[in-house]
Amino acid sequence: MQSATAPTMRANFVARWLWPLRFALILLIPLSLFDALRFGRMSGLPNLFAFWPVIVNFVILSAIDYAIGRDRSQPAAQVREIALYKWIALAALPLHLGIVGWSLHIFVTTDFSLLGKFGWILSCGLISGTVAITVGHELIHRPTRFERGCGGVLLSSVCYGGFKIEHVYGHHVHVATPRDASTARYGQSVYHFLPRAVWHNTRNAWLLESQRLRKRGLSAWRNELLGWTMLSLCFAGIALAFGGAAGLLFFLAQSVVAFLELEVINYIEHYGLARERLPDGSYERVAPIHSWNSSYRLMNWFLLNLARHSDHHAYASRRYQELRHHEDAPQLPGGYGAMALLALVPPLWFRVIHPRLPRPAQHAP
Repeated sequence: MQSATAPTMRANFVARWLWPLRFALILLIPLSLFDALRFGRMSGLPNLFAFWPVIVNFVILSAIDYAIGRDRSQPAAQVREIALYKWIALAALPLHLGIVGWSLHIFVTTDFSLLGKFGWILSCGLISGTVAITVGHELIHRPTRFERGCGGVLLSSVCYGGFKIEHVYGHHVHVATPRDASTARYGQSVYHFLPRAVWHNTRNAWLLESQRLRKRGLSAWRNELLGWTMLSLCFAGIALAFGGAAGLLFFLAQSVVAFLELEVINYIEHYGLARERLPDGSYERVAPIHSWNSSYRLMNWFLLNLARHSDHHAYASRRYQELRHHEDAPQLPGGYGAMALLALVPPLWFRVIHPRLPRPAQHAP
């Protein structure tokens, strides 16, 4: 009996406690900030090493991700029942707030040059975007009020609380249609896309929340975005109190970098894809073919399966550990880190992506 049950117990232990920990890699991303500071002090080149996290997370990890390759396996049916997946995501909230506070302290107390200050803001903002917004995005889709609230706090910590409303009730409804500012048109560069996406998505969040309140006959003071905006102002006030004008500048600048990173990811997730319009004027149902899929193994471990975006849009209620690979979805030729860098060079982006667009009809703006 013991020999029969021992392998089963070991398998259960691995499935319930060890295998979920691959997604805890997202909690290790901020370590590159500590390395940047340490290497900068050891080498006497703190201003150059301020850029180290950018190189690690977008160049080195992207190269390793590409070398490891794709993971086309599908999740086991019982993963929803494993609580550790949920707590890994929730652990990002205190971690992120602590890292932002520490990074602000380093910014105001370290004698960076102008180049070093820019590098530190860029590095911290990209890490905030990767950790706070990736996890915030996961949590705002969850059914419990606590998880959604934690997602809102994470998004407010980068001054993008409106994403909690617009993403769920705007983007997911209108994705791959002209009404969605987060769906980049065919031939649109990321630099043309970004200002429109930020402006429209911020404005649309307030419009959607106002419409909700009117339909329910609720007071304008019940507007959820007022709370998230006040929370962002509180974070800004704390940054000002502890870091002065430099601290406030750091907090606001890293927030801008973080939500611009989010919109760059939106750009690569839906570029050039469109749902067909039906005779009655509505659009076909959202399917995996309306989002770019990337099942590169390592980057999905770091990003809570965010790059299995085709399944997320087709089945938004699925938790990150349940997301599936869709071979019939348009496939990105690399992980998100590599694709984000490629998008910053529009001629190369168009040359690589246009031949991979699934249907000629989707090339129309």
